[in-house]
Amino acid sequence: MGVVIIRLPNGYGSVYKLSGNRRRPWAAQVTKHWTGDGTQKRYYVGYYKTRSEALAALTDYNKNPIGEVRDKTFGEIYEKWSESKYPTLTRSTVNGYKAVWKRLEVLSEEPMRNIKKSHLQDVVDGMVNEGLSRSTLEKAKTLCVILFDEAMSDDIVDKNYAKLIELPAAKKAQKETFTDMEIKKLERLAEQGDAWAGTIMVLIYTGMRIGELLKLTKFNVDREAWKITGGIKTDAGRDRDIPVHSKIMPYITYWLTLSGSRLITRDGQAIRVDYYRKYLYYPTLDKAGVRRLTPHSTRHTFATLLSNAKVPTKDIQELIGHSDYATTANTYTHPDLEVLRNAIEKI
Repeated sequence: MGVVIIRLPNGYGSVYKLSGNRRRPWAAQVTKHWTGDGTQKRYYVGYYKTRSEALAALTDYNKNPIGEVRDKTFGEIYEKWSESKYPTLTRSTVNGYKAVWKRLEVLSEEPMRNIKKSHLQDVVDGMVNEGLSRSTLEKAKTLCVILFDEAMSDDIVDKNYAKLIELPAAKKAQKETFTDMEIKKLERLAEQGDAWAGTIMVLIYTGMRIGELLKLTKFNVDREAWKITGGIKTDAGRDRDIPVHSKIMPYITYWLTLSGSRLITRDGQAIRVDYYRKYLYYPTLDKAGVRRLTPHSTRHTFATLLSNAKVPTKDIQELIGHSDYATTANTYTHPDLEVLRNAIEKI
């Protein structure tokens, strides 16, 4: 093979042009060592389109002469990482990584230092076209980020291109709500004297958050007007007036008869949100034979019941104290209490 040698300082390595019609004709190499019979053992830094690219690569190598480690492939990085990490991970996590690796291993033979964002994005886009789930796509990106971090720790690459992978926008999960039958089960349990079932009915028919309900004092309840004034979290939701639905008047009346300044208590003591959720809310759902929907589902149920009853959106926003109402307040006037009462009684 005929070559044109370009001499560089002793021990620095060399750049030369290979003969023939090649896409990347310029080679950069260094001498690793000499054998006992005087033969050079060379390491090829790489092959490049131009002399300047080859010289730049050789210069970079001399700044950081990590040798053959530079040539580790994507697959070799994965194998080394998985051998050390898989024994420390749960079976489900390992299975998840193995599943996405089956898609990523198309890049396994590619030197890690040659892989850029476009290579990774092509693989992920293919997964999107296959209709794979958002969680699977996220798992693939996570694995790529991990492998690039591994390569960076060995100075094989100096940038984590995996962090640039673009995933499609996540679809907003549809909020679950209690069915009519589940509400009836809770109502039946409350009518049998279960006070905690009554509090869940209050949540469903007021749209209040747990924290809002548990912060109420008896002074927040106006029995003459049958309204609750309360609410937290947003300007739109704070200190809003909520008419008391006729279905929950008996439960509110029960709590008003007990001692203590707070409306909802246990043995006269205030209840923490976490305690209510864990020891009162979920056990009551179990007792009623109802799915373990989150407490926030009561709020979504309230809004859904109002919507199904054709209550105007502006009234729904007022009743639940939704933050979006702050943007519509400039357009709509606040409905008065009787308008809100009529809206609630439609459900």
